[in-house]
Amino acid sequence: MKLWLSYAVILLLLYAGPIQAAPLGTRTLLDNGATLLVAERPNIPMVVINILLKSGAAADPNGKEGVANLTAELLTRGTKQRSAQALAEELDFLGASLGVDADLETTSITLTTLTKNLSASLTLLADVLTSPTFPIAELEKKQREIAGGLQSHEEDPGWVAQRAFLEKLYPQHPYGRLVEGKVETLAKLTREDVVSYHQTHYRPNNAIIAVAGDITQDKIEKLLRTHLAEWQRGDIPDLTWPEEKQPTATQIILDKKVAQANVIMGHIGITRANPDYYNVQVMNYILGGGGFGSRLMDKIREELALVYSIGSSFSARKHTGPFTVVLQTKNASAKQAIEESFNVIKQFVEEGPTEKEVSEAKAYLINSFPLRLVSNRDVAALLPVLEFYDLGLDYPDRYPILIEQITREQVHAAAKTYLHSDHLLQVVVADLAQAGLARQ
Repeated sequence: MKLWLSYAVILLLLYAGPIQAAPLGTRTLLDNGATLLVAERPNIPMVVINILLKSGAAADPNGKEGVANLTAELLTRGTKQRSAQALAEELDFLGASLGVDADLETTSITLTTLTKNLSASLTLLADVLTSPTFPIAELEKKQREIAGGLQSHEEDPGWVAQRAFLEKLYPQHPYGRLVEGKVETLAKLTREDVVSYHQTHYRPNNAIIAVAGDITQDKIEKLLRTHLAEWQRGDIPDLTWPEEKQPTATQIILDKKVAQANVIMGHIGITRANPDYYNVQVMNYILGGGGFGSRLMDKIREELALVYSIGSSFSARKHTGPFTVVLQTKNASAKQAIEESFNVIKQFVEEGPTEKEVSEAKAYLINSFPLRLVSNRDVAALLPVLEFYDLGLDYPDRYPILIEQITREQVHAAAKTYLHSDHLLQVVVADLAQAGLARQ
């Protein structure tokens, strides 16, 4: 962190116009349509490959919610060449790991291996990508596991509040879904549904392949051309995204016998491509994203002692993500904590931040950014994000400049533009007998 601080300071001192930032890696378009990003980091004899598919749970067909996640969960559970056990044993022998994870907008397949075992590990990765068999027994077992997890989450008041909040904020919208789907839709999914999702979305022209570690670009290109020769392009269907609408100021009360109330307040936020994204980053850090020292934490926890924890966030995605304030408090304190949080937001919009708050927020954001670049796994995770959001491979060098040039006036303008206290949707999961709240 200290090394990055020195580097950032040097950049800022020297900056007097457009800067020629050094790229984090190289970018190549492969013959099969995949985008290849390579960061050569020879210090440690290992390689991390992160394949980001530009499809996730948002691509689940209506009535088949959960199929993207189920497909990801089953990808390593057997191929035409290997059983799940054989695959696991070969990975273990090579000292490699292979994981698959579905999110709302993307799916990640991550391989970590020693450089000397890269070719053999790529054989396994290619097998999983191109010829999974999705055995019925494994599918039914995984359906039971996911359904059991969803049912157990019903006992978590924070999870219940989050689900209710997103369903109300994003009705008939992919962002209102759970990645895991619903118990009722999950039970109806068939092997044919999983095969169809895989054949449609697991295509190289829908993929960003990020490679970080002890490997050269020329060598990894040759290896990928050899091992992924059977991975063929396909037609990727376009998704139709409904328009997001700001909610009315609604309060949803869910009665649950819990020891503490869980509250989520918020509204529609911003996209990642929003030109004010960096102003909003600084603004949110001051409001509630910065932990201790933020406005919400100082007032609601430290001064009034009303909550155990509180924080705010903007989830900026390809499409407009949510702004949220999340807090946990005693049941009896829920009503006052909500009212005081509302007041903090309203006052922040009216008055804006101080110069000191803006300076401290910028320093933290600049100095903490290098934590995303410590390991090969960190770099392999960041590279496809840079591509997915069209940020450019020189983004790590440009980021300090983007943050440092923000002014107090810009932060105040962001607060007035993107915080809407009159549109706050509130979801409260609490013991109503103790909370003094009426069911709406």
